[in-house]
Amino acid sequence: MTTVTLATTGMHCGSCSMLIDMTVGDMSGVSAVKTDLATGKTEVTFDPDAVSVDELISAIRAIGYDAEAL
Repeated sequence: MTTVTLATTGMHCGSCSMLIDMTVGDMSGVSAVKTDLATGKTEVTFDPDAVSVDELISAIRAIGYDAEAL
């Protein structure tokens, strides 16, 4: 397992961070995700053999937010 921190932008409320957590958390290979609205960071623990950082970022962008690896 690997952990990556993503700078996540475009969030306005707790529902935004919850949507990111639900979307990324449902991805194959993701074991944990926590988005902090106040800091604008999303920490994801995942299996790099099952999902890539680029796929995590793409999933966040697909629901209307932006993300990049720190």
